[in-house]
Amino acid sequence: LMDKPLYKSMAASILQSGLSLSDLLALKYGDIKEEFERGITPICLSLIRKKTGIAFITFLGSWSVKLLRECLVDRKLEDETPIYQVSSRAVHAYFHKTAQKFAGNFKGRNPYSPHSLRAAFRTFLSDHKVDPLYIEFWMGHKLPEQQSAYINKSRESWRQTYREQAEPWLTPPQYKNSI
Repeated sequence: LMDKPLYKSMAASILQSGLSLSDLLALKYGDIKEEFERGITPICLSLIRKKTGIAFITFLGSWSVKLLRECLVDRKLEDETPIYQVSSRAVHAYFHKTAQKFAGNFKGRNPYSPHSLRAAFRTFLSDHKVDPLYIEFWMGHKLPEQQSAYINKSRESWRQTYREQAEPWLTPPQYKNSI
């Protein structure tokens, strides 16, 4: 139901990365530039979570990268250019309007907010038995020190794990063959 490429790209990016809206809006072109320009997918995001200050990595899968390419096609991009030049308020308003098309009028909190896509990230991966520590790590949650020692992997090893264990469950079936 999303008719604007910007918001469609944002929705796919949140779902495939597990990022919060604030972390997504904080992304700069420099955060993805090297892998984006080289055509590497999934794109590894090495970030520090705005809300908690926790360092973590996550990924933008092929579907979200495809939509992001369409979104950025005519933009002049510098390292410090925000990928998504839109306010949190505008995003919430668009998601609310789109939710009403889908669910009709509802009272209170939008059940189809950007955060619902972050929650879906965890749910889809949990339902498919992805290691809970991996899910928490990709979401930028604090891990107990003794547990984080056991998931110390290289960037490429994390990419392979995400590609095999997470991305298939975070890509709608109708997009799996078009990427």
